[in-house]
Amino acid sequence: MLRILLILLILFFFFKSSSATSIENDSIISISGQIVTTTGISSIPLAHLIIKGKRSGQICDSLGIFHLQVKQSDTLIISALGFKTQEWAIPFIFDTTLPKFFQIPLENMAYLLNEVNVFAFGTWNEFKDDFIKLEIKNEYEINSQITKELAPYNTKPPNIIPPQYRTTLVDPGIGDAIGTPASYLFTKFSRKEKSKRKVSKMIRKEWRIKKYNEYYTSAIVAEHTGLKGEALEDFMTYCGPKLEITKISSRYDIAEQIVKNYKWYIELNKAK
Repeated sequence: MLRILLILLILFFFFKSSSATSIENDSIISISGQIVTTTGISSIPLAHLIIKGKRSGQICDSLGIFHLQVKQSDTLIISALGFKTQEWAIPFIFDTTLPKFFQIPLENMAYLLNEVNVFAFGTWNEFKDDFIKLEIKNEYEINSQITKELAPYNTKPPNIIPPQYRTTLVDPGIGDAIGTPASYLFTKFSRKEKSKRKVSKMIRKEWRIKKYNEYYTSAIVAEHTGLKGEALEDFMTYCGPKLEITKISSRYDIAEQIVKNYKWYIELNKAK
C-alpha cells in the first residue's frame, strides 16, 4: 500500500513540474539588451533581431539597444552588416517580474570582393568620347542572332520634316550627282527645292536653337562670369559660336563650356 502511495506522489509531482515548465515556456516575458562587439567596448547600431520561426522582430537603435516581448522557449537570430549572423537562445529566467538586460556580442566578419580594374580616362570630355566609342562585347551569341533576324523589321525613326518641306534629295552630294543626275540638278538648282532645303535645315536644328536659347542666356552667362553690360555682350558674341551643343547636352555641360571659354577669353585679352 505504501509503495502505491509513493508512486502516486512521484507521478503527481512530475506532472505538476512539467506543467509548470510548459506554462513558464509559453508565458510572455519582456527582455532588453544591447548588441556589442566581442570586446564589449563598442555597440553595434541598427542590428536586426528576428524571433526564429516567427515573423516578428526588431531593429536596434543607434546604440544597439533593443526591447522585445518573447517566450522562454524562443531563440533570436541576430545579424548586422560586417558581423557573423548568430542564434541566441533566451536564457531561463526564474523571476520574470524583474527587468532583464543582456549584452550579446557578435563576431566580426570580413567580406571578400571580386577584383576590379581602374582605368584613367583623362578629362571629362575625353571620357565622354571614349565612352561613346566603347565597344561592348556581346557574350550571348543568341542575342546577336536574334538581332540579325529582326534587322529587316526594324523601323526607321520618324521623319520630323513635314511633307510639304521635304526635298527630292535630303543632302545632295557627289554620289547623287553620279547616280541620279536629274534629281541632283533639280534639288541643287531649283529655287523651290532650295527653299525647302533651307526650311528643312531650320526644322532639324530647332532643338539646338531651343536648347541654345534656354541654357545660353545673359543671366546664366553673367552668373558664371560676373560680367555686365558691354563686356557681357562682347563675351557672349565670342563664346556663342564656340559652344558644342548636342541633343544630350545638359545645362551643366553648357555651363562648363561657358566657364572654359571665359578663361580663354581672359587670356586672349591679356595677350592683346
